[in-house]
Amino acid sequence: MMRFGAFVFVVIILTACSSLKPTGLYEVTSQTQDEKNINGFYQLNIFKDDFGTEVWYSKEATCLNVNSEKQNVHSGNAAIHIKWNKQAEGGCPWLGLGIGWDGWTGKDLSQITKEAAISFWVKTNEKPYKQLPWAIGFEDFAGNQKWTGVTEDVVVNGPITNNWTQVLIPLDRFQLPTSQVDMYSVKQLMFQFESSGEVFIDQIELIALPSKS
Repeated sequence: MMRFGAFVFVVIILTACSSLKPTGLYEVTSQTQDEKNINGFYQLNIFKDDFGTEVWYSKEATCLNVNSEKQNVHSGNAAIHIKWNKQAEGGCPWLGLGIGWDGWTGKDLSQITKEAAISFWVKTNEKPYKQLPWAIGFEDFAGNQKWTGVTEDVVVNGPITNNWTQVLIPLDRFQLPTSQVDMYSVKQLMFQFESSGEVFIDQIELIALPSKS
């Protein structure tokens, strides 16, 4: 009886094993490698829909209003509605917004400074903008910052109107390698507002620069 029982046990085990699906040793790794990336940099999505703890802005209600927008969106479920006036009530202090994307983790931009650009989409219900009276900058965890302007040459097929228009800023415009910013551990992307205006922005991300060939 003991020998027969052992034989039955072995048959059951062999039958069960024959129904298992073979799994490659590197299957999980290959799935990760298939994710969208630039030179192995995967933290591309800066803002899509989440208006949570990664987004902050100046608490100056008379000068700056920032809200999650559900109607005027370029993609996904939400955009950011920004209305600002630096001269409100005799002038306002620094006005800005920051996004500590990927859960405020450090982002290593060192391998993509020549291959990538900041891309976002913008529209307005006001008069057209040839450029935005903004500065955009990166900040590291020590507080070092590097900025560039949202000038006419980075507005794709401008001006900015009531149709969604892309803004594309190559990372090499920031000259991070020669700045004090630790480009191996970037904390956040920041927007600084001057003058006044009202826009909607959406789909803020890092993308590969278009090929020049």
